[in-house]
Amino acid sequence: MKKLITFLLSLIAFLSTVYVQAQTKQGSLVFGGGLGYTSNRQETAAEDIKTSTVSFSPSVGYFVIDNLSVGIDLQLSQTKRDDGFGGDDKVKTFLAGPFVRYYKFTSNDKFAFYGQAGFQFGTTKTEPDGGNEVKSGTFNFYISPGFSYFFNEHWALDLQFRGIQYQTYDPNKDVDNNKQTSFTFGVDSLDPTLGVRFYLGK
Repeated sequence: MKKLITFLLSLIAFLSTVYVQAQTKQGSLVFGGGLGYTSNRQETAAEDIKTSTVSFSPSVGYFVIDNLSVGIDLQLSQTKRDDGFGGDDKVKTFLAGPFVRYYKFTSNDKFAFYGQAGFQFGTTKTEPDGGNEVKSGTFNFYISPGFSYFFNEHWALDLQFRGIQYQTYDPNKDVDNNKQTSFTFGVDSLDPTLGVRFYLGK
């Protein structure tokens, strides 16, 4: 009886493992996204400045081979900043670009480490209260490590770090030769993000 129970438990664990990892098999689809909100308040002797940001980052991917997906990332955000004079400055950002991600499962088959690389390009529109609108351009290239925890055959939680990033930023498209370039690597560039993904097998 004990042998039978042990066998059945082992079989269930094995089938669960196969089914979870089947979600990263060739031909599967993955849908993901995150919704974020940040708020901070800066108090000075002269003024009290409040800033809040709402962001939404949907993505879709396709597994071209086992454990390797390619897809498209989008990022939409809006920031409101109290200008200190009773009005709000608004900053709207739209970014889009392709990515590639590779999964490596651990001995615990609900956990998988991954590496993701991609680039995004897009625009930022700044709308000062009572001022002229300013359009900016951005290009990002990044390589991000992270890991996923699979709750079941369809749902997983992601924790991702932006480990390496190269960015070019044009603060005002109407002004020539004012582009800025930055490269970040290491602990200061990790900037963790949390997301949820839905896997749809063949």
